[in-house]
This record gives sequence, C-alpha cells and structure tokens, in this order.
Amino acid sequence: MMLRFTRVAPDRHRFEYRLPDGDGEAIELETHTTLYHDLLHYAVETQAGLRGSFYGLLAKVGGYAELVVGGGAALGGEVAITEALVGVLTGALKADAPDPPAIIEQFRDHIGLFEWRMPSWLTEAFVQAVAERMRQLEGRWRATPFGETMELSFALTR
Repeated sequence: MMLRFTRVAPDRHRFEYRLPDGDGEAIELETHTTLYHDLLHYAVETQAGLRGSFYGLLAKVGGYAELVVGGGAALGGEVAITEALVGVLTGALKADAPDPPAIIEQFRDHIGLFEWRMPSWLTEAFVQAVAERMRQLEGRWRATPFGETMELSFALTR
C-alpha cells in the first residue's frame, strides 16, 4: 500500500493511501497532531511487522475517518495495543533523549490496567529503532516543500 503525505499549508496536509488495486482515499487533515501520530503508527507498525493495526486495518476496512473516530482501542487486540503504545511513545519520543527502559516500564504499567500481555517485540532495541525511524521521517517531512509529497510504502503481507 502506498501512503502519501502532501504539504498543503503550514497547518494542513493531505493524507492519501492507495492499495495495489487502486482503491483508497485522500483526506485533508490538521498537521500539528495528526501527522506525528500517523507517522508514529507507521514507524511502530513497520518496525514490529504488524498487519492488524491502523495501516493494516485501513487496507482491509478502508475509511480513515471510520478508524479514527471509532478509535483503535475500541477494536481490541493488536490495534488496541498499538494505539496504547503510540500514546506512550508520543510524549516520550519528543524528549531530547528518549529513555527506552522508562518507556517500556510506562507501557507495562499502562497495559496492566487492561490485563493485556506485553508484546514480545517491545524491547529497548525496538524503542531505539522506532525513535530513529521517527527522526528520519520528521527530517523527510521538514525537507518536503509545500505542494510536494512524501511517499511511504506499507507492506500488506509479511
């Protein structure tokens, strides 16, 4: 699946996804919060090889608004765990020097409230890899001129 993020204005961007058969959608979004969140989902899901979280469900179900408004956590399973991790990582990765052990402990405390199991792929190396991928994605976005598009590929199968 191709993901396209187009800079429309300082505070707006267009998000588009296209499946191999050409189906998909394009939607204009507020950039300040949604872009970082969507890129962090991409970093987490591609690093962990997840296919049942936001981008995998987007390919299966379609409809960005339906997934966002309904909330991934409400769906349970993999997407709920991914959504919770993205929430924990959002603030932690914006710090000057993310602390992987502290991030993992914070996530462990969070999922303990729901009696979820800790994902085996959530390691310090994973957190460091996601932080590096986000650094690269943010750099690419900052280098994308207005009216231009940053393209990313999301594998729908492992």
